[in-house]
Amino acid sequence: MNFRALTAKVYRSRTARTLSGSVALALFVVQLAVFVPSVFNEYESSSRQQSSIEGSLVRTAFRYSDPDALEIPETLLNQSLVGLVLVDESGRLLLNMGETLDYEHGSGVAPENSRWIHAEVWEIPAESMTLSAIGFLDRRDLTLSVIWKSVGFLVFSVLTTLIAAAVAMLGAARWYIEPMERLISLLRASRENSEGQVPEPIEVIEGNDLSPLAEEFNGLIEAQRKAARQVKVKQQYLEFAAHHDPLTHLPNRLMFEDALKRTVHESMASQLKFAIFLVDLDNFKFFNDQYGHLVGDKMVAEVGNRLRTMMRDIDLVARLDGDEFVVIQKDVQDTESAEEVARRIMSVATAPYEYRGFTLKAAVSVGISCFPDDVHAQQAEELLGEEIVNNAAVALQESKSNGKNQYQLFNEKMRLRLTARIRLEQDLKMALQDGQFEVYYQPKINIHTRQCTGAEALVRWRHPVNGYVSPEAFVPVAEETGMIIELGAWILQTACDKTRELQQLGYNGLNVAVNISAVQFTDGNLLPMVSKALEQSRLSPELLELEITESAVMHDPEEVILSLHELSEYGMKLAIDDFGTGYSSLAYLKRFPVNTLKIDRAFITDISSDNDDVAIVEAVLGLGKHFNMKVVAEGVEDEEQLNFLKSQGCDIAQGYYISKPLSSDQYTHWLERWPYGVQSDNQTALLELPQPSEVNGSRE
Repeated sequence: MNFRALTAKVYRSRTARTLSGSVALALFVVQLAVFVPSVFNEYESSSRQQSSIEGSLVRTAFRYSDPDALEIPETLLNQSLVGLVLVDESGRLLLNMGETLDYEHGSGVAPENSRWIHAEVWEIPAESMTLSAIGFLDRRDLTLSVIWKSVGFLVFSVLTTLIAAAVAMLGAARWYIEPMERLISLLRASRENSEGQVPEPIEVIEGNDLSPLAEEFNGLIEAQRKAARQVKVKQQYLEFAAHHDPLTHLPNRLMFEDALKRTVHESMASQLKFAIFLVDLDNFKFFNDQYGHLVGDKMVAEVGNRLRTMMRDIDLVARLDGDEFVVIQKDVQDTESAEEVARRIMSVATAPYEYRGFTLKAAVSVGISCFPDDVHAQQAEELLGEEIVNNAAVALQESKSNGKNQYQLFNEKMRLRLTARIRLEQDLKMALQDGQFEVYYQPKINIHTRQCTGAEALVRWRHPVNGYVSPEAFVPVAEETGMIIELGAWILQTACDKTRELQQLGYNGLNVAVNISAVQFTDGNLLPMVSKALEQSRLSPELLELEITESAVMHDPEEVILSLHELSEYGMKLAIDDFGTGYSSLAYLKRFPVNTLKIDRAFITDISSDNDDVAIVEAVLGLGKHFNMKVVAEGVEDEEQLNFLKSQGCDIAQGYYISKPLSSDQYTHWLERWPYGVQSDNQTALLELPQPSEVNGSRE
C-alpha cells in the first residue's frame, strides 16, 4: 500500500484521522514540555557560570589593589567581559572602561541598552575597603548557542511527531481501516449474494477488535432469518387461505379460475380435451336443518375429501360454494369417458358413512361440459373458460329439473334454451324501460246472480318483434332475476288505478284481484308497496284482493301467517290461487286469514266427465264452506260447468265462457254490455256477511 493511498484512506476515515492527529499532537506537546524547561535551565546555568567566572577574575585582579592607585590587568577585558565599572563604598567612580553602555555614576546599576550585554554586580574586598564592580557581560554567543540548540530540538520534535503520526496512521490502517474494509466487503458480498434475501453470516478471525461487531451483525442476521421464516410461514398461510377453502382445504373459486385459464390455454395448444364436472349436493338446506350445520359441514368435508381422493394428481377438485364442487379432468378421450367419471363421482359421493351415531348418505347431481366440443372456439380465449363452466351449470340445472341425484351432459338443446333464456332476460329489462307491458282484466261473476263482481288483473307483454309473449314464459324469469318486484308494483298500481276509474264511472262495487309472486311475498316490502298503490289510486282496501299461490303460502308457513295477518288487518282481501295443485296443510290453512279459495282450471275442465275432478271440486267447496271462505272457480268454459258449480254452492266463476282477458278499454265496454249488470256496494257487503245457516256451520 503506497503512502498516498494510505493517507487517502486515513483521510476518509474520521476515526483514523482523529487517532493519528491525536498521537502527533500529544507527542509534540510532550516534547515541548520537556524541551522548554531544559533550554531555559541550560541558559540560566550558563549565564550563572559566565558571571561566576568573570566575577572571580575581577575579584582576583582588584582584591589587593589600592583604590587610589589601581592597576588594571591587560587581559581583564575579553570577549566575555566587555566593560567594567568600579566604585568605592562612598560611590566614587574609580574605573569605567570598555563597553559600559553609557554608565551613569550614582545610578546604582548599569542600564541595559543592548540585548546581548548583561550587567552583573560583584563585591570586591580590597585592603582598606570593599569595592563594587559592575561587569558588562556579552551573552551573544551564549544566546545564539541556546537558539541553535532550540532550533535543532524543534526540528527533532517535528520529525519525531511526523514519524509518530505515520506510525499511528500505519497502526490505524493495519488494525482499524483494513479490518473495517474487510468487514464492509464481507457485508457487501453477503448482501449481493443474498439476491434480496436475508444475508449470509460473515466470518472474522477471532481476537480481532471487530469480532464483536461481526458477531452482533451475525446475531442480527439470525434474528432477521427467524423473522423472515415467520413472515414466510405467514405468507404461505395467507397464500393458502387466499386460494383454498377453509372447511375442505380444497382449492377455492379463485384458484379454480386460474387453473381453468391455464387448462384452456394448454388444451388449445396441445389439442387435448378436458371436462368440467359441477357437483351439487341435493336438498342440502333440508339436510342442514335436519342434522345441524356441524353435521352439514362434516358432510361437505367428507364429499370433498372423497372427490379429491378419487381424482388423479393432474386433475383439480375445488369447492365453489356451500354445497357445490367442481372437477377439472384432463385428457378426456370422449363423452363416454366423461360419463364413466360422472358415475364414479356419484358412486363415491353418495356412499353412506357413520358420523356421531348418524348414518349419512348424500345425494348429488352432476352437470358435465366438455372442451372444446361444448364451446364456441371462435371467441376470445378468456371467455372459453367462462362458457364451459356456464354450460356445466346449465347441465347441472337440467339434472336437477329431471329429478336430481343424476348426471347430465350438456347438449345443443340446452345451449339453445340457455341462449333463449339470456335473450329473454335482456328483453325483459328493455320491456320494463320501454313500457311494453299491459294489464288485461278477466271478469268474474256471481254464479247465482250472474252479476259481475270484479276482475282478475293479468299481465301481458307485447314484444315489438315477437308479439304477445305468454306469462308462463317470462314470469318465471322475472321472478328469478328479481325484476318481478318492479313489474309487480307496476301491475298493482295500474290495476288499482283502473278500478278507481271504474268507480268514477259508476261501478262502485267492482273489486280487482292481483296475483302476488312468492318473490314479492318474501321480499318484505309487500305491505308498503300495496299501501302506496292504494294511497295513490285512492281505492278502498276492501276492493283489492291479493292472490298468492298455494306453493308460495306453504314455503314458510309461520312467516306467511304473520305477513297475511298484516295485509288482512290493513283491510284488503286475500285469496289462495290454484288451490289443490300444490302441497296443502289444513293445519295451517285454518290459521290463514284468507277470504277466498280459487279452484284451478285443471279440475274444472273435465268436471262433466271425470268423477275424480268432481270429488276434488266438492272437497274444495266443502273446505270453503267450513272455513267460511268464498270459492272461485277458474276456467269455466260452458253452461254445464257453470250450472254444476252453482248446484254445488260455488260463489264466483271466471273463464272464457264468461269472457276472455280484456284490455283496459275492452273491459270497460264489456261492463257496459254485460246483460246481468254489476253488483253494487250493498250487494258486495251482503256477500261478505255469512248467511244464517253458515253461522251454524252448514249451508244449503
